[in-house]
Amino acid sequence: MDDRKKQIGELEQRKREQIISLETLLTRLGEALLGREAGSGQEDTAFEELAVFRGLKKDIADSEAAILAVEDQIRRFRELEENIEVKEQEESAESKELAIVYGRVGKLLLDEAAGSGDAAAAVADFCAPYRDQADALLTKVLSLEDRVTGLEGREGGNVFTWIGKNAQGLVLRSFLTKAQENLDQLRRTVGERYSRRDVAALPDSENNNVGEIDILCGEIERKRAEVRVLSQELAELKEERRTISVSYNSEGGPIRQIQTLKNHITHVRDELKTLYRRIGAEMAGVDGIERRQIIDSLIAPEDRDDLDNAAQISRSIHDSETMIVKLQASLDIDEENARIEKYRRMINEKREKIAQAEKNIMEFEEHIRVSEAGIEKLKALL
Repeated sequence: MDDRKKQIGELEQRKREQIISLETLLTRLGEALLGREAGSGQEDTAFEELAVFRGLKKDIADSEAAILAVEDQIRRFRELEENIEVKEQEESAESKELAIVYGRVGKLLLDEAAGSGDAAAAVADFCAPYRDQADALLTKVLSLEDRVTGLEGREGGNVFTWIGKNAQGLVLRSFLTKAQENLDQLRRTVGERYSRRDVAALPDSENNNVGEIDILCGEIERKRAEVRVLSQELAELKEERRTISVSYNSEGGPIRQIQTLKNHITHVRDELKTLYRRIGAEMAGVDGIERRQIIDSLIAPEDRDDLDNAAQISRSIHDSETMIVKLQASLDIDEENARIEKYRRMINEKREKIAQAEKNIMEFEEHIRVSEAGIEKLKALL
């Protein structure tokens, strides 16, 4: 490999490294100057880049604040999801407890209505619509329980009897479960509807369930109040979640919002970097007396070292470019000379071939003359 090509490669690599260093220096110089002037609080209408700089910095700050707002919104949405889940579990638990108390009150009322006394008479009219259904369901439950108990107590028999017994037991238990659920539901309905009646207290005595019913009704009211509070809190949480969800849908989702903002910040930072680099280049060497005076007036003593380094690197880049041009020109001259020499060799080769061809032509012409003379002699013999 020609040493000059190696030198060009090394110079090109060095030039690239120096350009990177120069770009870094110029960018740092421009950033320092603009940051210094922006921090001074002074307005220089002749230095319009200062307003551009402030606008770009504000754009970045606003975008970063917007990202934080979206992240806060994401955190709040997750908190809402967790709080809603907890509140729904609490509401479900309270509703189940309330249903149990309804069932207890309903059972007490139906039992009381079946008895005698003032309290029985007071609840008889209320329980009348449910009495027949309750008695029928209770009778059915007791009957099924007896049949299940009797079936479980039956012993003996072969494998077929055992299979039949298990199948029959499975059916009976299914019927028993359904009947018990229906009875429990009826008792809950009776208890709930009674607890919502606005009537005078039942007559109490030691022989009835009125005292326990009143206590349970008070417990129902407390639990209803707790459920109302939970429902209100749930409604508020769900409304806030819905508002955030609507915001997400209208703006393409939080992740997309954040990515869009981050892309915008990257773009603005690139614009800032370009601005820094341009101002730094003007600090290192500016065309125009008026502009030079403006920039020179903004240069601080601490900028001098970077400016000197920038000038030195710039000269070194220029020297490298000059050397590369010279070396390349030298290589190009050698290549042209080599091409000329190649063409000359080709011309000589062609000329030699032409001379040989002319010699061959002369020989062929001589052969023709000899043949023609021979033909003439042969014609004379005819």
